[in-house]
Amino acid sequence: MMRLLFKVLHATGLWCLLVRCGMLLSRLIPLRNDSGMFFFFPCYHIGGAEKVHADIVACFAELTPWVIFTRKSHNTLYRDLFAKSARLFDLWFLGGLYPLSVGLAAGLVNRHENAVAFGCNNIFYYYLVPYLGDKVRKFDLTHAFDGLERYSLPVAHRLEARVAINAKTVADFAQQYRDHGLDARLMDRVVLIENRVEVAPALNLRPTGRPLQVLYVGRGTVEKRAHLVGRVARLCCGQGATAPFTLVGRGLPEAVVADDHAYCRFTGEIHDAGQLQALYRDADVLLLTSSREGFPLVIMEAMGNGAIPIATNVGGIAVHLRHGHNGFLVDGADEERIVREMSVLLIDLATNVETREQVSQAAYRYACEHFSPEGFCAGYRNLLLPAGAGAGKGRT
Repeated sequence: MMRLLFKVLHATGLWCLLVRCGMLLSRLIPLRNDSGMFFFFPCYHIGGAEKVHADIVACFAELTPWVIFTRKSHNTLYRDLFAKSARLFDLWFLGGLYPLSVGLAAGLVNRHENAVAFGCNNIFYYYLVPYLGDKVRKFDLTHAFDGLERYSLPVAHRLEARVAINAKTVADFAQQYRDHGLDARLMDRVVLIENRVEVAPALNLRPTGRPLQVLYVGRGTVEKRAHLVGRVARLCCGQGATAPFTLVGRGLPEAVVADDHAYCRFTGEIHDAGQLQALYRDADVLLLTSSREGFPLVIMEAMGNGAIPIATNVGGIAVHLRHGHNGFLVDGADEERIVREMSVLLIDLATNVETREQVSQAAYRYACEHFSPEGFCAGYRNLLLPAGAGAGKGRT
């Protein structure tokens, strides 16, 4: 219904008229952003993407940029992460007032000299880009192709640079541009900046005489397929190969079939970073059963603590995981096959201590080489700040 309304507004010219009205109204807002930096993110509730967004903003903490949230958050658990580094504004309550809210935001940004606009994971930003002035430097971040890319395509030529977090997304951009006949030179604007995590200072050696400790961290949403984790837990625990699986996240008891609850331990959302780190340090294996992903932060966090990822081969996961070396990959198309193959892998790891230790060490070494914070802030500062503006600084 909303998309149909937007089409009607565009077709009748009312969209542009309402945007212009919003831009005029923005003159009544007596606010100025001294940093000139505007980040447009969807939410500040707990989540992997939200953590990445907060890490990006932290790279510019000394400038106190503005962060505008365009969707209603489920909770406020990551709000403080953003608030440490930026001034925050909730725009979600105006979301239903498209395109008036687009005009308000455009007018506010355009009044600033040398403004920088950076957006990720929200349609609002791609509606906004065409109304930002030519002097506004415009950037976006794509975690993975998940549907939003069709909204970003029409404004690709207006973006100074586009950040991808892995080589798979870079390849997806190249294919999309070819499919739609875009100038191949636009690929020169696609920049790879991998995400960061806190890597443990040393690998924690797990006890060998205990049942295998398996961890799942994620939401109970459809694409995560947490019900498969419950089925794998039933098979493995029934053979005495593992302890009850630990499942961390929102909505998981509802996602897992009730008959499988006896083989799972549900913690709910964990808000304390130290508590979550302790779970990663204790886990032998991280299980991921998703039908689609970019390259999930949970895999990076697991590897940074020596937990072995066993994951469906979707998105950019295979870019970093080598099957049998620093983790294990399972074809993500057939759910019966996922349950069967993950169970076999877990049972083998439970009995083969030498393999478990070798893969754990390889996962940790890979994280040390690829996921540590050095270079993350440098990458974003080199991209967004003008030359000579202290691009190598920022919190990591």
